[in-house]
Amino acid sequence: MATSNSRPAQVTFLPQEKQDEDVTPKKHGKLTVKYNRKELQRRIKLEEWIDAQIQELYQNQEELRDEAAEPDIDIDDLLDLSFEEKKSKLQDILQECTRPTDEFILELLERLKGLRKLPYLQHK
Repeated sequence: MATSNSRPAQVTFLPQEKQDEDVTPKKHGKLTVKYNRKELQRRIKLEEWIDAQIQELYQNQEELRDEAAEPDIDIDDLLDLSFEEKKSKLQDILQECTRPTDEFILELLERLKGLRKLPYLQHK
């Protein structure tokens, strides 16, 4: 349902006794996002691609039938390493795979270019 009003939708929190009244707040707050949406979307697509590739690489292998046996590739750990270190670490992670992994590793290294490490959330 489209309206001619160009204002974005807003959420108003009112005390229980004023919820029934039609009250418009005088001051509008803004919501900020800590991470760039495009960066997060790119990371999600990369993680989904990695999962699909791992499933394909380990297709029909007995080790993958158990979820705990699936190789774990941490993107943030890889971003801290040099190109050769990344390649070596990926080869170590995928050493149990019976299919060739070189193409997957090179494609992953290419996709990692330009990706930034996301800081972990710190609990206070």
